[in-house]
Amino acid sequence: MHKTPEITRLIHDNFSMVISFAFGLPVAAKVIQKNFAGEWKYLQKNVFGLGEIRADRALLEMATQLRALDDQEKLSHVFKQSKSPPLGTVTQEDGTNTDMHFRDFTNKIIHATAFEWNFAVPEEPVIICHPPDGERWRRAEIKLIALMGLIGSLGF
Repeated sequence: MHKTPEITRLIHDNFSMVISFAFGLPVAAKVIQKNFAGEWKYLQKNVFGLGEIRADRALLEMATQLRALDDQEKLSHVFKQSKSPPLGTVTQEDGTNTDMHFRDFTNKIIHATAFEWNFAVPEEPVIICHPPDGERWRRAEIKLIALMGLIGSLGF
């Protein structure tokens, strides 16, 4: 069995990658637009393409690590008892929106076929998870500010 402090360290490492991408990309995009006219193919590839690939991988790894930590420490139960705020919303198949809490949050990430990073409000980025089939849910929106609160509370 994995040790809680080691799992938590891995979660924090992956979370750092997710947050760095989410809050750094809008700034990097502005810098590139201001300072690099014309085609900068490899700069674009490194900043936008590779950064997103790494952030996607870190998000998926973090979700699986959170599941392992949940299995060991019963986090789902703790978060339910403390009435932790939702981590986002799920648009169900019928179009209704429901709150997304911890276990559902990890499930949506693990089972998503794709992630979409939404920077419409740069100070409040959202990650959209797309379902494999759309039969039970259409999309899940993870609020990174809420995720910051969750990960910031993990002090094992």
